[in-house]
Amino acid sequence: MSKSERISGRLPRYLRHWDSKALVHNIIEAVSAEIETADGEIATLMRSHWVDTASMEDLDKLGALMGLKRIPGEVDGRFRGRLKRAASEFRGGGTVASIEGGVRALLGAEGANDVRIVENPPAEIESEFRVMSGDTWSIGSSSIVDAVPKITLEVEEGGEVSDPVILNLDTAESITYDGKLTSGQRLVISETDATVDGLSVKPKVTFNRFPTLVRKGSTWKYTESLSKMIGIFDKARFDEHTFMAGIPYVKLRFEWVSLQPATFEVQVMSNALKRSGLSSSSVEKYISAMKAAGVKSIVRVLE
Repeated sequence: MSKSERISGRLPRYLRHWDSKALVHNIIEAVSAEIETADGEIATLMRSHWVDTASMEDLDKLGALMGLKRIPGEVDGRFRGRLKRAASEFRGGGTVASIEGGVRALLGAEGANDVRIVENPPAEIESEFRVMSGDTWSIGSSSIVDAVPKITLEVEEGGEVSDPVILNLDTAESITYDGKLTSGQRLVISETDATVDGLSVKPKVTFNRFPTLVRKGSTWKYTESLSKMIGIFDKARFDEHTFMAGIPYVKLRFEWVSLQPATFEVQVMSNALKRSGLSSSSVEKYISAMKAAGVKSIVRVLE
């Protein structure tokens, strides 16, 4: 039933509201048209305040209320999806679930593997020290767990060392190599093997437990037997100590895999990124606005 019919139904028949030629009929039609127009505008206004029905500038204004801006070239549908995620972000923003869901909405992801999040992603790290016998240094795993390193020892040019020992003073773990190393030779020691210039020397390497890099950091020390025999003025014995010899420097390199603390990696399939029409930098900016302060985020595009 139209509005004019509803109005006419409340009036007595002698007013001839049913007669299309009567003045009252025309007044009722005009008033009804204005009411319907006003109702339509009210409905449009209401729809402009709802994410599901708002569009263009109205959608941008809704985004401004939540601190979200439209990415250049982003269509209403994709922006609408991001706004819908905003509510969950305010309740649990920065969580793995909210970030993954937000990136999925941003890209319009279809497949289950289009977007994945890896917490504390692994990273290959190395640290190098230049030391001589008796020197100490500090190093930690830079990880959420302790790490077992691969250690490379290389004698600098013109030097020679005998029976080098690498010791973790805090854990009392040590590695000893029974033999000599001259400049240019490279000793590589891992938990399962030891080589000099690529040739296995595992029988010459001993350790009670392979030294680990602890999370909080620890102090290490390097020694070798030749330095013990170097003569010192007023303290050396002529027939027991070696004179005219310098203590050589060695390079010690530690290599290990770190599970990066306070870090997460967002893995995005390349085909999903292409379908969205967005760049990886757009995804990075979006994640930066969501993640907690002090947390590092990495975006990695997979083929």
